Parts: sequence; structure tokens; C-alpha cells
Amino acid sequence: MSNFQPVKILSAQEEVEYAKLAAAGDNGAKEKLILSNMPFVHYCAKSYRGKGLSYDDLILEGAIGLIEAVNRFDYTKGVRLLTYSKFWIIRYLQNAVNKRRSENYRLISLDATFDSDGDGATFGDNLADTQNLSVEEECENNIKKERLWSAIDGLKPNEREIVVLHYGLQNQEEHSFSEIGAIKGKSRARMQQIEQKAFSHLRENLELLAS
Repeated sequence: MSNFQPVKILSAQEEVEYAKLAAAGDNGAKEKLILSNMPFVHYCAKSYRGKGLSYDDLILEGAIGLIEAVNRFDYTKGVRLLTYSKFWIIRYLQNAVNKRRSENYRLISLDATFDSDGDGATFGDNLADTQNLSVEEECENNIKKERLWSAIDGLKPNEREIVVLHYGLQNQEEHSFSEIGAIKGKSRARMQQIEQKAFSHLRENLELLAS
């Protein structure tokens, strides 16, 4: 995708003609519409560089958005495809960036595991070595783990201790909030409150590390 070659930009009249053919099921005409607007995909993708995805991945996501736009395009409305496609291209690019951020957070189960009930996978599950990974996936997983540990190290000592004890990190056994409360001389509810604050601080630390 990064070896993009310039293509002919269609005039308004040509665009309508190809759109009519595409609506009738002509895949060649649909391809013409897509290729003619690919420069705009490259233009939009540049705004999302440095947000967790490679440029090639951004171009791919933007192209998918463009294809969606072409499939939905109604040439009878009098609007150019370039104008109509902007919404779909940006939508796919933004969704891809949001998904990558969500994947980084799910490494530590920010939206599922980090709850007061302790349901779902634990910190230990997310930090354990994952089998059957490719070399590239393993490298990416290691980078995410390093970020996670850096974020944990950045917590306040009291927050870090409770998270470590609750999720059994650093070769510790997992402890319930009641057990941690007994160790710290505090109530179970207080331990939950401190952990919730820790999750908020973890999110902040991860965002700083990702920026």
C-alpha cells in the first residue's frame, strides 16, 4: 500500500458515468472510483500517524472506508464521491486507532478485569507468556508488557502494593480484598476504593507512555 502510484482523478461527469455502471454491478467501474479517490485516503491517513498503527495499516483501513463509501454512494444526490467518502474514511481510521488503544488496555483488562469483583482474567493471565505467537506478535506482546510494568511502577506505593497482592504479581499469591484489608489494617471496601484509583492512574500512565 505504501508504494502508491498516482492515478487519474475523475471529472464530475466521469464520476457519474462510472457510478452508474458500478450501481449496475460493474466491478471495473467500482474499481475506477476507488482508485481515483485513493490519494484522498493517503491524505487522511497522514493525520493519524504516530497513533499506534503503521502507515500501511492506516492506508488499508482508509481504503476499506473508501470501499464502504463507494458501495453506499448515490450519484443522484449531486454530491462528489470525495465529499461523501470523507466520513467513511475518517470513521474507519479513527475506529482502527481506537481499537489499537483498546487492545493495549485489554492487555491489562482495563475494561473487564479491573473491577471490584475480580471477574475475568487476572493480571497474571495477561502478563504470562503466551504460546503459539509469531516472532512479530511476541515482540509486540513484550513491548506491551514492558509498558504495563512501567505503568504499575508509576503507581503510588500503596496502590501498587494492593494491585500486586490482589492479582498475585511478582510471584505473590492472589489475595482477596478482605485478606489485603487484614494485612493493611483497613476495611475490604477501602481496599476496593484504592484499587479503583489505581486503575485510573494506570490508564493515565499508559496514555503518557503511548504518547
